Amino acid sequence: MNRKFPIILLVLLLVLGACKLKRETKKEIKSNVKQDEGIEFIFSKMKDNQLDFRTLSMRFQATVESDKDKSVSFNGNMRIIKDRSIWLSLSAILGVEAFRVIITPDSVKMINRLNKTYFKGDYQLINNLLKSPFDFDMLQALVTGNDFSYYEDNIFKVGEDDLTYKISTMGRKKLKNYVANAADMDKVLAQDIWIAPGTFKIVKQQIKEITKQNSKVIIDYSNFEALGNQLFPYLVTVVVETEQKISISVKYEKVTIDEEVTIPFTIPESYRYMEQQPE
Repeated sequence: MNRKFPIILLVLLLVLGACKLKRETKKEIKSNVKQDEGIEFIFSKMKDNQLDFRTLSMRFQATVESDKDKSVSFNGNMRIIKDRSIWLSLSAILGVEAFRVIITPDSVKMINRLNKTYFKGDYQLINNLLKSPFDFDMLQALVTGNDFSYYEDNIFKVGEDDLTYKISTMGRKKLKNYVANAADMDKVLAQDIWIAPGTFKIVKQQIKEITKQNSKVIIDYSNFEALGNQLFPYLVTVVVETEQKISISVKYEKVTIDEEVTIPFTIPESYRYMEQQPE
């Protein structure tokens, strides 16, 4: 297996969100869709039904398939402190930790226990791998099945879909108050969002940067289950299309909300810096 491929697995998992919404027949879903509902109503209901949390902790099983590598399966744990950090631990089948990652609003850090190396850097690591312009807010939203918090909301239009509400935009930008650098100013997203009638939860997203037409990320959310008095994603499929196609299937086994969590991350002194960053 390509030595860089485990790093790709780590990063891709950070864009996973999942939800459980029981499968309905086409007839049942179609009967709930009102094509005359306006964008303001749909967007407002979607925002009202987003996951509200302080902390999240999840265990999961994942399988990754690539058109250039063999299928790989592994277990993991993810912890989130809202707006502060996303922590991820990946383990081999026998339960021995292989990788640990922590992402904050301004940094990405990783420990590779297999070859005793570490990485410290910014979001260029993620963006180079996914060929997509992710930042912390976007990753946190995708993990939780929510919409982006700090991007324009008034540029969506209602599209055509008999089964769900579909809203789309060809030019979503970050709000000026949250722009940190020139890259944020230049970043423009083409985005499609499919929303389930009745629950108004996001069940699918397609995201790409308009200057990078040959790459996109497609996320399908399914199997919504109750988490307290809210709905949370327990099954998700992610497809990343760049020079190669990578598919990720993740099944959550245990999710807790608003409990105290720890974010342990210490780089052993004997570990060496990763000299060659992933492309």
